Amino acid sequence: MGKIFESINNFRVKHEPEILMGVGIAGLLFSTVWAVKATVKATKICEKKKVEENKEHLTFKEVFKATWKLYLPVAIGAIVSVPCIIAGNRVSTKRTAVMAAAYTLSKNALDEYQNKTKELIGEKKEKEIRDEVVKDKAKEIESKEIILSSDGDQLFLEPLTGRYFKSNWNAIQKACNDLNEKALGGSSGAYSLDDWFECLGLESTEIGQILGWSTPYYGNSHGLMRIHMTTSKTKDNKPCGAICYDVEPYDIRN
Repeated sequence: MGKIFESINNFRVKHEPEILMGVGIAGLLFSTVWAVKATVKATKICEKKKVEENKEHLTFKEVFKATWKLYLPVAIGAIVSVPCIIAGNRVSTKRTAVMAAAYTLSKNALDEYQNKTKELIGEKKEKEIRDEVVKDKAKEIESKEIILSSDGDQLFLEPLTGRYFKSNWNAIQKACNDLNEKALGGSSGAYSLDDWFECLGLESTEIGQILGWSTPYYGNSHGLMRIHMTTSKTKDNKPCGAICYDVEPYDIRN
């Protein structure tokens, strides 16, 4: 029984935002349906009361006194639902912030490590090491689910999310250049990871609007995206290209 309760509690903690939002939405739906039914009943009650008292119109006080009990479940449903939705959104926002903070800490540590590595062994050797890391990552990922693109038929790995897609290097490089050009010429000066994924034909991610690239004068900018390609093989021994980020995405909210 202890393990059962522990499993239930773990499930509750893991899915707390979804549970709260679900309860809130269900409560609002219940309130809406009940309000419609209550209005129909209230109309009949008011019509009957007007006949009984021989009146053409009832005052607000009279209508309220005659029908308020019908709307009590509606009020209770709304009172329960709205806090659940707010709490669910708050928990979700807090978890996203924690994820972003953890990413920022790890990214800062990685930047310090990479800078020291470049200093000790040189940029060329450091680049070779990063390429080898991406190649190893490609060999670890199953390539069964491949996202097709109209821009080509060569297999590529997007290493940040471990997803394969088909395109060609010219199209990928052009997408990078277009985003950089748009950032330089636009008012925002930045673009998100989701903007990049959209150019590649990939779906958005949970932190896709938090991370991205920006112009040097924007917030805590590390610079616009710079990429190069390395060649590798998938886990099932298919040849593929892999995107290497010379400037990795960072938190663009500040």
